[in-house]
Amino acid sequence: MNVITEHHLLIFLLQFALLLGACKAVGFLLEKIHQPTITGDVLVGLILGPAIFGRYAPDLQLNIFPNEPVQWAMLGTVAWFGNLFLLMETGLEINFSKVWKQRGDAIKLSFIDLIVPLALCFLPFYFLPSSYLVDPSQRTIFALFIASVMTISALPVAIRGLKELGVLKTDMGFLIVSALTINDIVGWVIFTIILGIFAHGVVEFAFVIRLIVLTLAFTLVSLTLLKRIVDKAITLIHTKIGHETGYKTTFIVIIGMLMGAITLKIGIHSLFGFFIAGIVVGEAKHINEQDRHTIHRMVYSIFVPIFFAKIGLQINILANLDIPLVALITILGVASRYIGAYLGAIWAKQDKVNLSSIAISHTAGGEMHIVVAMLAYSAKLINERVFVSVVAASIFSTIIFGPWLSLNLRKVRNKLVNFIFSKGDVFLDNSSSTKDELLKTLIAKAANRIGVPESYLKNEVLTREDQMSTAVGRAVAFPHARLKGLNSSKLFVVKTDYGIDWDSPDGIGVKLVFFTISPLEKPEAQLKLIQSLSMLVRNPKNLAKLMQTRDTGKLHNLLKSHLAECDDCLIATAT
Repeated sequence: MNVITEHHLLIFLLQFALLLGACKAVGFLLEKIHQPTITGDVLVGLILGPAIFGRYAPDLQLNIFPNEPVQWAMLGTVAWFGNLFLLMETGLEINFSKVWKQRGDAIKLSFIDLIVPLALCFLPFYFLPSSYLVDPSQRTIFALFIASVMTISALPVAIRGLKELGVLKTDMGFLIVSALTINDIVGWVIFTIILGIFAHGVVEFAFVIRLIVLTLAFTLVSLTLLKRIVDKAITLIHTKIGHETGYKTTFIVIIGMLMGAITLKIGIHSLFGFFIAGIVVGEAKHINEQDRHTIHRMVYSIFVPIFFAKIGLQINILANLDIPLVALITILGVASRYIGAYLGAIWAKQDKVNLSSIAISHTAGGEMHIVVAMLAYSAKLINERVFVSVVAASIFSTIIFGPWLSLNLRKVRNKLVNFIFSKGDVFLDNSSSTKDELLKTLIAKAANRIGVPESYLKNEVLTREDQMSTAVGRAVAFPHARLKGLNSSKLFVVKTDYGIDWDSPDGIGVKLVFFTISPLEKPEAQLKLIQSLSMLVRNPKNLAKLMQTRDTGKLHNLLKSHLAECDDCLIATAT
């Protein structure tokens, strides 16, 4: 009988402290150069694992990371929590009800983005040499698995990239998030079914039908009946116990555990249960952006780094690195997802100026590719060489995503679109204490200024607020609308002393509102204007000046001079 001794506990604590500290230190450096932290987590595992540390100091490496089942089980348990909570946190990023209201274009985009990678990737991987397969008789399932991995795009990576570039809150940003949301759900259903068929051992029609029915039934019941039950439970906790007690976080974790257990019981992997649990919990009306931020920090600060670092500890990545296979997976994956999303955006009748940006946002593999590859490797569906190749391809596609999207958006911004911004468009408002009150005042002023019906402008603004909160944190919000027939964009700025609740990700009340109105026929106008303003307020010095200024004339001059002098903004102002 294996018993956990004090020595086991001592080694575990040293392992945990070393891995977590190293991951956060490397991650901090990577964030400075706008690279994903998962790269650093895997790199830490690679350095401390058998590939490097074990090669040059094998005795010391074995003392810190002994090859003992109990010791690995202790660290592995924490790593599994990272894996499970990562999927739940990904689900929490999704607001399925709001996405479903705008499902038309998103479904078209997502459908093609699923079909094209499956079609383009199946045959190349089906005809891989037998040496790449664990069991050559399972060639069809192997090719289906790799092709299904190619359909999954990294929603968290896309959201972070769009946010950093200041375009997450635009119409294009919402379409991308909506399409990737549907893509994630369908992709996980496909992957779960494939993994279940493989675990069964043989492809039996009755078993396949049963698995599909159970997977779809679980998803349907969760997103309808269970969603309402969870919503009522969270409302009860919020109103009767208090939203700052921590009970909501506890309840969220319990729901994830229970749904993970249910999916395991019916033959579906527990990760799918945690993913759907995140979506279900995220639908509750008393789960706000601050609650999501709390879960995000807990998951990414503690559990996720250990999960990715453990991959490098367990596997000698350098010894199993197959450059041709990495290149094949990277090129096929990125190209097929790009082509699929590009064609889907055309079918959804998106403006051609946005096609490339939409397509690029679907190319990153990110954490999700590593997670599904780890599951397949644990189930012995793929061997170590294929697993390492998927991990390497995922990291590479994630690294190139940010610079690629940034370069493309710069090309879009090079087309000058004038906007009108005069001194009278900046005003103070200390009478509004809620978001609805402030927007009502703002919409009335803007409608009168540009000569459009107030009801028309109100519908456009509130529709976008309902889709996704336009608060970006740091007490700033970017409500916006695109209207037919406008010749130029329009900017209004509101300052308030109240910290208005706007469902901000950092929980800080909004005090500075940038309201942009742009021509419907020129989507690049909204994209450029919001991105330019986002970049302006991301600079702490600029934001401090804007927040401290109460004189509307000075505020106007400050904004106008910053935007006019900014080489990257490329905005021509007029008074």
